[in-house]
This record gives sequence, C-alpha cells and structure tokens, in this order.
Amino acid sequence: MTRTAFGLAGIAAALLAAPAFAHHAFAIFDSNKMAYTTGTVKQFELVNPHTWLHLVIANDKGDATTWSFEGGSVLQLARLGWSMDTFKVGDRVEVGFHPMKDGSRGGQLMSAKLATGQKLCSNRGCGDGTGDILPPF
Repeated sequence: MTRTAFGLAGIAAALLAAPAFAHHAFAIFDSNKMAYTTGTVKQFELVNPHTWLHLVIANDKGDATTWSFEGGSVLQLARLGWSMDTFKVGDRVEVGFHPMKDGSRGGQLMSAKLATGQKLCSNRGCGDGTGDILPPF
C-alpha cells in the first residue's frame, strides 16, 4: 500500500511540475534574430512571473499599434537597475528584442534604451553580446 501511495504521489508531482517547465520555454521567440524598434510607452507591468513593456509603435504610414515585450522577473530586473520608475507612460523608448516566431507584434525584451541614453539589459543580457546574464531565480 505504501509503495502504491508513493508511486501515485510521484506521478502527481511530475504532472503538477510539467506546467512549470512548459512555462519557462522560450520556443515562441526567435532567439537567432535580434530586432530593434522605437515606440511610446503605453504601460509597464513590473509583475511576476514576467514583466511586460507595452509600446505604441507607428508604422511608416503613421498607423499606430500596440506591441508587447516580455521581460524577466521582477527580482532579476531589479538587480539590473529596473524599477517602477524606469518607464513612464508617454516616454520614447528603443527596445531590442527577439521577435515572435509567428510574426505577431512583440517579443522577448532584451534591452531598452531610454530617452536619456541609458541602456538597460534583460536578465539574459542585451542580446548583442553585452550585459550580464543572471542565474534563473
């Protein structure tokens, strides 16, 4: 009976852990490509498990759309100097990112260059070979 209970507990633990491993997959981003764009901050969500930077970006015809960029965890980015005051609604920001594989508007946020010229990198570096890569915690 004890062996069966431990076996079932082990299977349950594995099934419950699977979504956590799937959550940390970065397969939706094209990590072989780096792209850069400039936009106006619509919203900055410094929340766990991942931060989000939403920018309004105008195309060459002047049509504006919202793009969303997924960043690291609050703790990781705070260690790199990011805070709730990093972005304010209306700020102009240039971002470096790994684009979405499906071509949708957004990607994995790798760097942000503020209007002051300050460049902030993600917890995975800046994507261009610069910046610190932090351990995943």
